Amino acid sequence: MEDVSIRRLIRSIFIALFLYAQAVFAGEFTIVEALKFSAQAPKLTLDLYLPSAREKPVPCVIVIQGGGFSSQNGQRFRGFAARVAKEEMAVALISYRGRPGHRHRDTLEDLRASVRYVRSVAEERGIDPRRIGATGRSAGGTLAALLAVNGGPTEKGGGIQAAVCFAGVFDFVGRFTDQEQLALQPRREIKIKSNGEWIGPPFSSTNKEWLEAPPITHVDSKDPPILFLHSKDDNTVPWQQSRDMHRAMKAAGVASEIRLYETGGHGVDPKGANPMLEMIAFFRKRL
Repeated sequence: MEDVSIRRLIRSIFIALFLYAQAVFAGEFTIVEALKFSAQAPKLTLDLYLPSAREKPVPCVIVIQGGGFSSQNGQRFRGFAARVAKEEMAVALISYRGRPGHRHRDTLEDLRASVRYVRSVAEERGIDPRRIGATGRSAGGTLAALLAVNGGPTEKGGGIQAAVCFAGVFDFVGRFTDQEQLALQPRREIKIKSNGEWIGPPFSSTNKEWLEAPPITHVDSKDPPILFLHSKDDNTVPWQQSRDMHRAMKAAGVASEIRLYETGGHGVDPKGANPMLEMIAFFRKRL
């Protein structure tokens, strides 16, 4: 009963935040809901947030909700999407397939399909198809990075030009073998199991799937710029994940930035700083 009450409370908080965002941002953008974007997975939909006052085509940010790599409908991130749309950027708040019924390749295809869809409707929706970014938190941050590094900006129309990743996992093997990172994950056995459901086989540091699934494996010089945001007191995803991915991108000659905060937890909500503003500034510079 206690778990049910907590879930109801959390749901009520999200609904209240969304209604508040609607009230604050009313008139600044419109929302076109439940647009189907994938022929391969016809039940998937996205919501398109479009700035009301735009004299020329605007960039679009794909917003990817996290959730342990399980299937997501995106609706917990409506307030997040509204905050970005307020900055005269279009937003595609997407759904996607995940564990337990689908693995990482299906999820990546859903992400690419969402980008292809946005490009296909760009002219009629007032979006610049050459200026598409992606962002997400936790698993959503991982997926934003995967979208950025898998295939570059011309991957059958499914590539992007910039990404911002909040507290993502970028090296699954390193997460569960590096002693420094293991010490920061009290629930690591649960995470090994849930990550494995999405990747496929049981964890092994030499398994091909575990080595090929993470973004860090696919970094090369053609990748778009990425901003990494992470709190050092995150006990869900170690902050070294962002540090190591940032280093890999710099070594490949890719424009990469990182912001590390002493506080903020897994939600990256630090005292005395505003990561959302960092994200918006980065997209303004890169898109």
